[in-house]
Amino acid sequence: EELFYHYLTLTGAKAIYLSGKLHPNLAVNGPAVHGDGVYLTTLDPKLGREQVGRNNWDGITRRQDQKMESYFEILLPSKKVKRAKERRNIQVHTGVLHLASYKWSLRAWNGDLLATRYFMISSDGEAAVRHGYAMGRYTLCSNIATLDNQHWRPDWCAGSVAVDNTPALLQLSNNSPSPHETIPWKYAVDDSSWQDDENLRVCPVY
Repeated sequence: EELFYHYLTLTGAKAIYLSGKLHPNLAVNGPAVHGDGVYLTTLDPKLGREQVGRNNWDGITRRQDQKMESYFEILLPSKKVKRAKERRNIQVHTGVLHLASYKWSLRAWNGDLLATRYFMISSDGEAAVRHGYAMGRYTLCSNIATLDNQHWRPDWCAGSVAVDNTPALLQLSNNSPSPHETIPWKYAVDDSSWQDDENLRVCPVY
């Protein structure tokens, strides 16, 4: 297996994340020099915008920065891609690439996590004592909104029922696209009060 990258705009990343699919570039539509497929590279963003952009777009500078607002990193078997026969670092995945079939994450160019498929919730504190059933691995769901006191809740929550208005665990995440890495989580004491648990961890699983 190898880690492959797909660089793109934030708007494009959101559409792919919600659909769960990377659709192939098609030669009939233009930008598919090496045939139909999803175009990937093994060039790490740590190499910098200039080097990644030069590799991916062959010196075309128009809107390069926008195209590198974010990136998917996907762990794929090497046999799933075809190496382009040229000097640039380009690999092509034939057909639609289904994210659910692989380990992946979506990050902003600066490395901040925007989304991934699984998160693990754990605690050795009071949250686990009161809500042990809520510990474990979760599949991230981005398109369920719960109605809380007549307002759409913009927070991340976890519990036994996806649309429960009083979940076991809650993060006031300020509309972050995935559970925030530094904002603490709270556990429910009763139907109307919450308490912090400094031992409560919600971490991405790759």
